[in-house]
Amino acid sequence: MAKYADTLAFEKYHGAGNDFLMVKHHPAGPPYRDVPNMIATACARRTGVGADGLIFWHVEPNQGPRMIYYNADGQKSSFCGNGARCFVRCLHDHGLWPTGEPRPFHANDGLHTGEMLSSGQVRISMLVEGAVSTAEDGSQIIDTGSPHYLEWCSVLPKGDITKRAHQVRYSTAFAKTGINVNYVAEQPSSSQHPHPEAEHKLPHLAIRTYERGVEAETLACGTGVTAAALGYAERKGLTGAISIDVRAMGGNLSVAFTRSADRAVRDVLLTGPAVRVYAGEMKVCA
Repeated sequence: MAKYADTLAFEKYHGAGNDFLMVKHHPAGPPYRDVPNMIATACARRTGVGADGLIFWHVEPNQGPRMIYYNADGQKSSFCGNGARCFVRCLHDHGLWPTGEPRPFHANDGLHTGEMLSSGQVRISMLVEGAVSTAEDGSQIIDTGSPHYLEWCSVLPKGDITKRAHQVRYSTAFAKTGINVNYVAEQPSSSQHPHPEAEHKLPHLAIRTYERGVEAETLACGTGVTAAALGYAERKGLTGAISIDVRAMGGNLSVAFTRSADRAVRDVLLTGPAVRVYAGEMKVCA
């Protein structure tokens, strides 16, 4: 019979305000009887540690680093871009990931690469499923590791976006599996972190995101930021090497990629901050 732990040792990280609990565990799996309830309890803002999600991590001798991501509601999710950047930073802080060397890692949606930059920021590769789909009203849908709905605005909405986002998140089309809802606006300034071979000097974007699984607005969403950049390129018909800065509520990130005339994208990279906040332990009911 498995031995169940009665304490959860964790570290807390955030990427542009998108915060996560990082938990090292054995490859056989987390030693907790009720993982979803444990995660929901730990991530609760008022009664737990508080986080947008939890990542179990380990390094397998023959397969390399692996992260297993769960949303704050305790359900395993597809991929989290900011969580993955925090994962790379966490392993770097443990002496397991050198600076300036891209390395592969496994996530829920497949194989990625990550790099700890000398600037202290973290860059990861993103997996994109299919092309951007655009509706008659101009809204867009794309899967960048997680599914995203983009609504383009002249200015970002003010105040609480929950009620507005629920109209999409819990609509007949998306209620069953959920979708992340993003409001995006173009901002008149050029990129500060250009792609090394960027052909376009672009304005930056501003974004607010309501995340499924968290069921609230988060200060940043890596897959949402990526979706916004790809959606913008689709709207403008951009091709070639592209770099777009995106300002989330909790900080700035940048997305670089190459887009061909047939609308296919490749070499999608997400770059931004990842910061260790603190470490601790909390009680876990066995």
